[in-house]
Amino acid sequence: MGKAFRRFQASWNSLLPDPFLRDGGRYRLRRYSVFTWKHGRLSRLPHEPHYQSSYHNAVHGGFNRHFRGWLPTTVSNPVFGEILHWCFGRISLNAATDWRIQAHQFRVVARPGQEGRPTPEGVHKDGADYILIMLLDRHNVAGGVTHVYDNAMRPLESCTLSEAGDLLLVNDHRVYHGVTPILPADPDRPAWRDVLVLTFHRLRG
Repeated sequence: MGKAFRRFQASWNSLLPDPFLRDGGRYRLRRYSVFTWKHGRLSRLPHEPHYQSSYHNAVHGGFNRHFRGWLPTTVSNPVFGEILHWCFGRISLNAATDWRIQAHQFRVVARPGQEGRPTPEGVHKDGADYILIMLLDRHNVAGGVTHVYDNAMRPLESCTLSEAGDLLLVNDHRVYHGVTPILPADPDRPAWRDVLVLTFHRLRG
């Protein structure tokens, strides 16, 4: 594992508590920024709140949620660019396609008797074209199983992202997804799950 990747992982240590969890939990930390990809170039948009409709997020949809943006050193890390190029090589056959990218850094923590919920909204869609879910770190975690369903809610796949770099890239039009809660595998040690989520929204092309 290279130094740049380790620096990218370490940026998850700078995440801040999510104050909008409607279940009263304090198990999620995050940062959020929005980018565009036009003519093969990444541009960061002026900071904006995160908004999802209630249709796509029945728990936390329908209102603006204000999170701190990504740190400049995280955006400029070459690993972020490599991840984007890898994604675009798989989601688009047209190099001229322009995209809006919502970029989420999540840390979900768990304590004895207090589970962490990677997807408190349950099985859902994000209202995007494609979604990348990539594990950056998983420490002392039990649970956290990802389930994927077709549009009729029939199970298609389940897996556990267990090693740094494990990922899923899904077509949001075709599937639903959700992740089971986590608990500490060893109750005497801290437990957390760090994930990068990128949602890709086609602008043109």
